[in-house]
Amino acid sequence: MSSSTSSSDEEDIVMYYWYKRMQTKKKRKYWVHPYIEKNINCRTFVAARELQETDATFLAFYRMSRESYTELVTIISPAIHQQNTHLRECVSPEERILITLR
Repeated sequence: MSSSTSSSDEEDIVMYYWYKRMQTKKKRKYWVHPYIEKNINCRTFVAARELQETDATFLAFYRMSRESYTELVTIISPAIHQQNTHLRECVSPEERILITLR
């Protein structure tokens, strides 16, 4: 009989600690941190758009001509395209390719 009492006590202790942990568990505050959301214009893709103004800088930064990049985007985009959700915007195929190349 004492073994069932001790196992019951152990179960009670485990349940108590589990309950306390659930109470103190930290909830996520943000899906995307506000700092990142505000500075969305500071991404690599924005820099790439500025670099696309001249062929020489684009070539130096990505080691690929603008024409080759455009052709690559045309070929790969259908395979890597995703839809935006109401929670967040997806990463565009052009941006995914530039990140991969960089």
